[in-house]
Amino acid sequence: MMAAVSALCIAFGQWIAAQSALVWLTTGVGLFVIGWVFQFFGHMAYEHRKPAFVDDVIGLLIGPLFVLAEALFAIGWRPALRDAIEREAGPTRVNPDRSAAHR
Repeated sequence: MMAAVSALCIAFGQWIAAQSALVWLTTGVGLFVIGWVFQFFGHMAYEHRKPAFVDDVIGLLIGPLFVLAEALFAIGWRPALRDAIEREAGPTRVNPDRSAAHR
């Protein structure tokens, strides 16, 4: 699935690159800003901790894969894989008890 999403992103990038400089520059800057807003809002509002890439740059590579997997699991993709991951790592909890997050 990550390969398919990456291929779509590359195709979109090639299409945007073929547009005028104003279009590709505006699109690039806009997507960059929106991505960082989502990044920090999600970590502050839902996870209550700093992004993993702050301590380890590899998190920048793993993050998109994690987000894609969570989105696919949310729509029912490969439930056996999701169950196996949750058995090993524990279930994903969106917006856990705030008192537990600050201990």
